[in-house]
Amino acid sequence: MPTLTINGKEVTVPRGTPVIRAAAMLGFNIPHFCYHPALSAPANCRMCLVEIERARKLEPACYAKCGDGMVVHTESEKVKVARRAVLEFILVNHPVDCPICDQAGECKLQDYYMAYDAEPSRLRTSKVGKSKVFPIGPHVVYDGERCILCTRCVRFCDQITGTSELAVVQRGDDSTIGTFPGRELDNAYSMNVTDICPVGALTTRDFRFKCRVWLLSSTDSICTGCSRGCNVHLEHFQGEVQRYRPRFNPEVNEYWMCDEGRLSYKQIHARRNVTLRVGDKSDLGWPRSARTFGALAKDRIGAGGDGVAFVASPLATTEGLYAGRKYAETVLGAKRFYVGGRADGDADAFLIRADKNPNRAGVTAVFGELPGVDALLDDMAAGRVRALWLMGTELAFDDAQRARFTELVQKLDLFVVQSLHDDALLAHADAVFPAASHAELEGTYINEQGHVQQVYKALEPEGPSRSDAEIFIRLAKGADQPFAFTDVDGIRAELYDSGAEA
Repeated sequence: MPTLTINGKEVTVPRGTPVIRAAAMLGFNIPHFCYHPALSAPANCRMCLVEIERARKLEPACYAKCGDGMVVHTESEKVKVARRAVLEFILVNHPVDCPICDQAGECKLQDYYMAYDAEPSRLRTSKVGKSKVFPIGPHVVYDGERCILCTRCVRFCDQITGTSELAVVQRGDDSTIGTFPGRELDNAYSMNVTDICPVGALTTRDFRFKCRVWLLSSTDSICTGCSRGCNVHLEHFQGEVQRYRPRFNPEVNEYWMCDEGRLSYKQIHARRNVTLRVGDKSDLGWPRSARTFGALAKDRIGAGGDGVAFVASPLATTEGLYAGRKYAETVLGAKRFYVGGRADGDADAFLIRADKNPNRAGVTAVFGELPGVDALLDDMAAGRVRALWLMGTELAFDDAQRARFTELVQKLDLFVVQSLHDDALLAHADAVFPAASHAELEGTYINEQGHVQQVYKALEPEGPSRSDAEIFIRLAKGADQPFAFTDVDGIRAELYDSGAEA
């Protein structure tokens, strides 16, 4: 393993490590455009040039490999002069339209210009014009005048998705990024090119002109679109989620996420259930609603028994599921448990999983293996279920099954719906409790690989909605059977002490 010195500090790295990575290990951020740690290093932008003692010329740090005894300077005067020259060359035909560019505020060209150049253009002729607002695919827009031809997007399609839609076309200062004839950028991960584009050349149609990035707050979270649980930056403004961006996790999704998952943030605010109702009373507030429901449940089902059923949601957090099981067993006296959730969908060999539920493994950890909703429907039809608690309205029924289920719930002694989204089933419920989204709570999900992943509260719950865990805690207290825990930390302590694998 070679040991080298960078800016006066020594570091030992594995053989073959590029200088740019070794510098990052010491906390030195070498400017770069074309380099990305998950892609090949073509060394075409020349922004990462560094001075290596005894070398004949400046070397690109993304391509130069660390050698034993190497001495590197990343901020020498020679390096700074070279960077200024590279920036001036890149900006010769750039429109410098920062005030209207969506990348403003997170643009590497903007940052490096202010750090190294900050000089007016010496160009006295017209700039070369290129394509503007070109729909390069269903989700991505291309601005050729802003493009610096770093080729990150081309290499992503070649090396990550293997779909190879993009290429550099034309020559010289007419060079631009284009698709092959008859094709468009339409693979399942196409919007990742907007994340790795260091300038404003590639932007998503969804986020374009939506919100200035410096107004956004970012919260670490996960995508709940499937059981992979890709890590994301959940970015929000004024109580509304504006976008997801993939967050690096080498064990789960590396730097990427699929387009469908990226757009799933819209489900957080769509068709929200904000109805808190017990019987025909929807204006009681949580404390009175909890007491009223406690009396209603006692009147309808007494101490529970074999006819009381509970449907766990694989979209809920592990803490919410644990509190739900405790409430169902100790307060409702439930004996029958089932698992609901979304139906399976498309999958691939990269990140997209057929199981569209983010916490099925959490259900198994808390409840063990549970029968699905087909078994629930059979038991209801046979009269074996007389009371039902439905945690989430996502049920893998076809149209005929859903119609049959809707018919059967109207014959129950007690039917309760606890859901994030509005649904026709709410009209038939004896009680409705609005649940918070994963953006409005703290908790954990267990992905298909068994990784326990944390989500953090980014927004306040919408209306009277509360986290699943808080709903069960409030209802247990309203039934005069309070739990020993009163928050998520208390649930976790009991969850792990109980031996459940979370």
